[in-house]
Amino acid sequence: MARTQTIAAAPDLSTSPRIRPTPLPALTLPDMPTGLHFIRNHFDVPALPADTWSLEVEGAVERPATFSLDDLRAFPARTQTVTLECAGHRRSEFAPSATGVQWGAGALAEARWTGVALEDLLLSARPAAGACEVVFEGADRGKHRTTHVDVPFARSIPLARALTGDVLLAWAMNGRALPTEHGAPLRVIVPGVYAVASVKWLRRVHVVDEPFDGAFQVEDYRMLGGAEDGASLQELNVNALVVTPEAESVVQGSAVSVAGVAWGGRGGLQSVEYRLAGDSWRPAAVSDPHPPYGLAHWRGALIGVPSGRHTIEVRARDRSGRVQPAQPRWNALGYANNSRHRVPITVE
Repeated sequence: MARTQTIAAAPDLSTSPRIRPTPLPALTLPDMPTGLHFIRNHFDVPALPADTWSLEVEGAVERPATFSLDDLRAFPARTQTVTLECAGHRRSEFAPSATGVQWGAGALAEARWTGVALEDLLLSARPAAGACEVVFEGADRGKHRTTHVDVPFARSIPLARALTGDVLLAWAMNGRALPTEHGAPLRVIVPGVYAVASVKWLRRVHVVDEPFDGAFQVEDYRMLGGAEDGASLQELNVNALVVTPEAESVVQGSAVSVAGVAWGGRGGLQSVEYRLAGDSWRPAAVSDPHPPYGLAHWRGALIGVPSGRHTIEVRARDRSGRVQPAQPRWNALGYANNSRHRVPITVE
């Protein structure tokens, strides 16, 4: 508990809308405090009194319905530990620079989410034969750069993904009521997918029979330029961070302990390797993640490090064989940077 109290919240990158990273040391805690979880809002937080709030499930369904929070709690509840990563995580590392919030490392966090499986609501609503996607619409709204009128924040996922049973409509976070800044009274949690899909302040679940064309679906959160031009952001890439030692640390002695976290990747994490830049890769000891979407913790040691300036590198590999690239895959909006994480240190 004392260690938790020594970790201060990171400073905001923006106050309107609220944008704040996770302090990296918090990622190594067994249960990261809710107050240290990163925040990424697109508009100001809407006022949604829980006693008057309701959720509509409608569109291409046979049985549209409206649910209160008590109605949702009547369904079987489930709790999942899920890592959320903003698509713009580590955008500041792109060269040439990309537009958007200049995140460094820290647009990432893990939490325990409790709610109802989206699958349960959809099966009760009976999607029509031609249904293809499920749109999540939040109560937060404002002007998008391509619009002249206010629009709600909304994203869709394929119907097949929505029916897998692990997509939650969550009303609790880390065993307590969902905080307003994290989407109360209800938010979506889509495990294994970039956090943009986990829409906050949920007001409507709209089943559609044509691909959703909202501004945040077709204009943003797509890979523009580069080898993946036009691709929509979906599953998380395999990724790892060095948390200890911190960047620009001065380390005394020739033995350097290294540790960090890893996550994402198709089929789950296979291995993590670390090194001093220019040396051979070393296998890290890796803990099992909270199955199946939590953070894995890795550790290792560098022995006989000469004094001077050095860079520690880490890379992870997933079970499909994908490994973190040496450099970011450039795209105009600066998304999905899963290049090797590098931390400069000085050894004395």
